[in-house]
Amino acid sequence: MGVAVRTKDLTKIYRLYHGPRSMVAGLLFGRPPDTEIVALDNISVEVEEGEAFGVIGDNGAGKSTLLKILTGTAVPTRGEVQVQGRATALLEVGVGFHPDFTGRENLYFTGALMGLAREEIAEREGEIVAFSELGPFIDEPVKTYSSGMYVRLGFAVATGFDFSILIIDEALAVGDQGFQKKCTDRIAAFRKAGKTILFCSHNLYQVRTLCERALWLERGHPIRIGPAREVVTEYESSSRTRGTTATESVLTLNKMVRDDRCRVESVTVLDEHMQPVDRIHSGETFCVRLEGWFGPGFAGTPALGLSLLRDDTVVYTTSTAMDGVLPRALADGRYTATIRFRKCPLLTGRYEVHAYATDEHYLQAYDAVVEAAFFTVVDEGPDTGLVRLEHDWIN
Repeated sequence: MGVAVRTKDLTKIYRLYHGPRSMVAGLLFGRPPDTEIVALDNISVEVEEGEAFGVIGDNGAGKSTLLKILTGTAVPTRGEVQVQGRATALLEVGVGFHPDFTGRENLYFTGALMGLAREEIAEREGEIVAFSELGPFIDEPVKTYSSGMYVRLGFAVATGFDFSILIIDEALAVGDQGFQKKCTDRIAAFRKAGKTILFCSHNLYQVRTLCERALWLERGHPIRIGPAREVVTEYESSSRTRGTTATESVLTLNKMVRDDRCRVESVTVLDEHMQPVDRIHSGETFCVRLEGWFGPGFAGTPALGLSLLRDDTVVYTTSTAMDGVLPRALADGRYTATIRFRKCPLLTGRYEVHAYATDEHYLQAYDAVVEAAFFTVVDEGPDTGLVRLEHDWIN
């Protein structure tokens, strides 16, 4: 495997002038800028071919600036950038579309901007139009499109051509549930085909699930590069210490569009005898039964999942897809799955259950119910915290 993306001492400085006079003086006479903002400071990283690489950090950390430099829409102040292979980007879906051009004309226009010959664009035209699901609207001006139609065309065009590197800034999936599913399937197919993916997101769950390695940026400085799960965990810990809450580390907290193709129908907390309860003793066995509906318009393998939280702290998240099991099919598109927790390790407190309907990729929640159920854990021992850890003392 070779290196798909390499940066060395990459630095980006925005030089700002307070007013047109200062700008003119700077351009003509070399006057120093009134303000300098260091967006990136000596970033050196290598991304291997076929690797999924995440970029995380707070707002203003420099994530989008890094991706814009890699796509060529921004120029570094100093340092080196090497991108091996053809890259396509989902930075702002549909950005650059001309409002007076039709969808088809914008398809050719965008393809030309990517450096593609007209023949190459024509070869993919039918597939891209079909993926966008725009039908006859493909020959209407995009200024007449709804926001959903606009992003459908943008995603279809950005991912519809042959490339080796996909750069994503937040927009992993767009549109309604049906189209989100198609987007997720396409990303999964890219992953399976061994294409390189650079993924910048505040959605830490998706970074942890999709990526092998990740870069943590803070005010333009590289804080940590390493395995995605480790980097995300350290970033979450740092965010809690700093009181930052702008992270999404569980699937159920994703921003999503709910529709009628699938839904979470019920969540029930049960004791070991499968009787509904709202009170559990620490050390006892308990279960959570999930029920959902997946209609004929849902394309994919149905999956159900949950997160357990206490005081806004995520204790545990899993799903049938993550554990490699299938929910049980009932009548009329309904599915159920029951998860059993043996010897409950939770300590005293009130816990809430978030439930979600997803698919085999478990990257996107297509429907979710926050605070779907509650239960209280009672522990009569002296332990404090969230969970009891099995232990002994060695002298």
